[in-house]
Amino acid sequence: MSNISGAIFPILPENVKSLFDEKKEAFVKFTKFLRLERGSKIVFYTSGKLIGEGTIERIERMEPQTAWIRYKSQIFLTKDQYDNYVVRSPISGEERRTVAITILFLKRLKKYNQPLRMFYSTASFTHRNLQRLASNFSLL
Repeated sequence: MSNISGAIFPILPENVKSLFDEKKEAFVKFTKFLRLERGSKIVFYTSGKLIGEGTIERIERMEPQTAWIRYKSQIFLTKDQYDNYVVRSPISGEERRTVAITILFLKRLKKYNQPLRMFYSTASFTHRNLQRLASNFSLL
């Protein structure tokens, strides 16, 4: 197991409901997660606040259209959102150059009752930092 316990990712406010309330547990990113693995924790934030978490059950990487065909009922985005995401980053607005998308299949999704203000600006954190975060805010 790597020394990375998890990662923190942004999620648009309009996608919070589908991820946490509708249990659309397939989170997609155009990133290779070389050090994340089954059991790693993913913490989500929006508007500078930590809003929830999930645990990686499995990771797959494939061509975006194949991913949609196979997993559309599990992906947390609508078809229009997904199509736009595949072409352009919603954060930077830059056009995509990557030909494969990574799908993180999550379990134990939990939306926090009270959003928590972010204290860490890094996208990945060590087990020690995760434990410190968890002990401060009862995340785990």
